[in-house]
Amino acid sequence: MRTWRIHALSAVAILATVGMAQDTLLLADAVQLALASEHGILIARNDAEVANALATAGNSGLLPKVDARANANYSNQDTELDFAPGLEDVSRKGVVNTTLAGQLGLTYTLFNGLGNFATYQRSLLTADLADLRTQAQVEGTITQVIALYYAIAAQDEDLRITQRILEISDDRFQRLEAKATLGGAGRLDVLNAQVDLQSDSASFILARQRRERSARDLAVLLGRDPDAQVVVSHRVEYARTLSVDQLLSEAMQGNVQLRSAVAQVRAAEVDQRIAKALRWPRLDLSANYGVSDQNNGVGLVLGTYTQGFNGGLTLSVPIFDGGRINTQTKTAQLRAESAVLAEEQARLQVERDVRNAFTTWSSQREVLRIQDAAVKTAQLNLDRTKDLFQAGQLTGLQFRQAQLDLANAARQAVVSGFDTKVAELTLLRASGGLLSAVGVQP
Repeated sequence: MRTWRIHALSAVAILATVGMAQDTLLLADAVQLALASEHGILIARNDAEVANALATAGNSGLLPKVDARANANYSNQDTELDFAPGLEDVSRKGVVNTTLAGQLGLTYTLFNGLGNFATYQRSLLTADLADLRTQAQVEGTITQVIALYYAIAAQDEDLRITQRILEISDDRFQRLEAKATLGGAGRLDVLNAQVDLQSDSASFILARQRRERSARDLAVLLGRDPDAQVVVSHRVEYARTLSVDQLLSEAMQGNVQLRSAVAQVRAAEVDQRIAKALRWPRLDLSANYGVSDQNNGVGLVLGTYTQGFNGGLTLSVPIFDGGRINTQTKTAQLRAESAVLAEEQARLQVERDVRNAFTTWSSQREVLRIQDAAVKTAQLNLDRTKDLFQAGQLTGLQFRQAQLDLANAARQAVVSGFDTKVAELTLLRASGGLLSAVGVQP
């Protein structure tokens, strides 16, 4: 009859042994592991490197293009030449003709409505946006790490509380069973105690299952094997004071979503300049220096050698292109207007997020204070109830209720404690201060 109880208590001992055998993973270390291994961050970093590599003056057409070319031709043909009267015709087999030539050429756009300068500026803004997307990915990953880390810490505490309740239920069951054997307790009381013990054993198993699932999620996020053991620290340090006005001011400068919206406005403005530049005349310079040596087997001119420089200017003026320039200009204008609206929306959303996060953080702090006091009260109530129950002055149901009250109060206090820290870091993320808070360089 006691086999299930022995297995449940053995599971508690095994879990405790495993936890003690592992090194504690600090939150800062977990964050660093995620930054080094999380696939989304690695992809975002590669995209940012690509954007930065493309943001060059040469790639934007601001630098001249220089090409070196060389060619050699050889021919061996039968040739017949019919000349004008007075010149002897020629008919020869196996006539060899050769040509050797080399050229160094330069092309450069002198003017295109300053479109090349705008293109270069657009590429720099694209690189900035890629960096901001990387930062947003980093913040999102860190937020996931924090949530899972503190969820595991809360689940550890829940296991500890469940284990304590299980041990109390086991002690109650053993006492009543011993009394029943001596005739001092009824079988109904023993059965009630057994039902409560079985319920607490099931609660412990489910709590352990939740903990193992969260540990696997965190391990994968950190680039570890899903079955790797994860032991987290339960120590939490809270910020003492936070000012909503100061956080709002910092958010307007540091919130990554708002910074991205501002960068999008600047990019849209540059796109308008690029579109308008298409209406301007285009002036291109071309120059080259070449050498050519040609030898002919027959003909009036048997050899030609040239060496020297030549250059030219090409002016093109757009007159009609089927309305494509008008379409691009109008599209760029509409996108710029949308970008401005998106920035205004982002500012409102950031202010809302900061204020909501501040309200949540403030409320969580008050809830935590109340829950800590509730645990102390529930503990005193259980101690008093236990004494009265053992003295035979209270029923098993009354003792069980006091036991459940303490368990619920303890669980709520644990959850409130970690929720308060998560709310604090969520507030810092909304204000743009999450990375510095966890020791990560933007």
